[in-house]
Amino acid sequence: MFGKKEVHLIALSDLDDARDAVRQAQADASAEEAPGLLRAARILDELAERGGEPRVRWARGILERDGVDPVTHEVAAVRALRQELPGLSLVAAVELAREAKPAQQA
Repeated sequence: MFGKKEVHLIALSDLDDARDAVRQAQADASAEEAPGLLRAARILDELAERGGEPRVRWARGILERDGVDPVTHEVAAVRALRQELPGLSLVAAVELAREAKPAQQA
């Protein structure tokens, strides 16, 4: 009757806000500051292009760190995610592990 409360993983990203802030700083920058801000803008753009949902990036990072391939070892992937975030439900961990698979393997 009273099941386990599920922890929902919510990952927020302020990447768009950061990109806007760097672009605004570029517009107001001195000649000395401009090259560094241009590089920062390029880095943020690359991150945005690499993209993906933050929670899936988190899951992939955990699995890469632990050396677990979610394609061939889904059970180990689920276990690794649940160990990293106690309270993560089995259903949520399975979904994350499946989403963490490379696009051609999903």
